[in-house]
Amino acid sequence: MSSYPQRFVVFHGQDCLVPPQLAEALRPSADGTLAQVVAPEVISWPASMFPLELFAGAAQGYSYSTFPFLNISYGAVLLSDDGGRFIKAAGLEHAAHLPVRGLASDFSSHLGRFVLLAKAHAHWAEVSRFCGACGAPLVDANGNADVREPLDEHAHGARFCPRCRRVFFPRMSPAVIVMVRRGDSILLEHNVRFPGNRHSLVAGFVEMGETLEEAAAREIREEAGIEVKNLRYLRSQPWPFPDSLMLGFIAEWASGEAHPDGVEIDHVGWYTAEALPELPMKGSIARSIIDAFAAGRFSDSQPS
Repeated sequence: MSSYPQRFVVFHGQDCLVPPQLAEALRPSADGTLAQVVAPEVISWPASMFPLELFAGAAQGYSYSTFPFLNISYGAVLLSDDGGRFIKAAGLEHAAHLPVRGLASDFSSHLGRFVLLAKAHAHWAEVSRFCGACGAPLVDANGNADVREPLDEHAHGARFCPRCRRVFFPRMSPAVIVMVRRGDSILLEHNVRFPGNRHSLVAGFVEMGETLEEAAAREIREEAGIEVKNLRYLRSQPWPFPDSLMLGFIAEWASGEAHPDGVEIDHVGWYTAEALPELPMKGSIARSIIDAFAAGRFSDSQPS
């Protein structure tokens, strides 16, 4: 390890393990907000609970990465299914398990950004344990004297292969998400994996060789069978479930009758602000764009 963190954030699946006395304050209410405003370091644990021996094989079932936030060095730990031994060894048996998505419900807050950053590093640690070229175990690249080229000081989470000397940087998968307008309605779709009647915007990953605009038009064509025009960028959001960078757009309907692809999407429809179906969770870029539409903050497809 290049430097030992001052505090640790611990994840188990899609849950964050937090001190038990904070469970109620951090449990999101029905509207998706937290009971109290808390600082990022409050949901983490002191380094004294995680001696080096814990990461040297005494308790397996984890992945680990380091990152800084507001001038504090953190370790992000992701426990695997057999992480019970780690929980016991670190004394986390009484920790409260709270959903990561709930803690990150306000992405604009320090806490929301911190949780998403920590979760992204924890996932990267899980998928970057071995070199993709030669199969050797990877080590932290930051501060490693064997790395040939000096790394940028912001290259947090980079991994180095001692055998073939390759450097691997944290991966993000770009995905587009688009609000399509037709008059006073927007297109929403129900993915077969969504719970209940939840509907969201058209979204999908960017493929090799595509521009963002080409990916947006293709996803809309594939999932809803329509063509769009006047595609414009709105905003972006990192979304580490597991490693997406969501790039939001707005577009206008051009032609075609909307219909689901029948595979990934089983329902699409045009909805006005007064008659919206069940929507994505607060904190997601999809929800923020839809809420902006419902609040009338778009005029003639131009964000206000």
